[in-house]
Amino acid sequence: MGHIDGSVQARYSHITREMREELLANLTVEWEASLDARLAMGPRSPVAALNGLLQQRLSARR
Repeated sequence: MGHIDGSVQARYSHITREMREELLANLTVEWEASLDARLAMGPRSPVAALNGLLQQRLSARR
């Protein structure tokens, strides 16, 4: 494709700000869906970091 080196950075240096924003928005939707799916299993986790995220998600719903 006209790139001299085969690194990922060289191949994808043409990514625009809009493309990054769209990717971030789509990943955020997936992340929130995964938290909702985990909440459907139960509102708490023994893993402190996950438990904090679940509690924040619950609070945001209210």
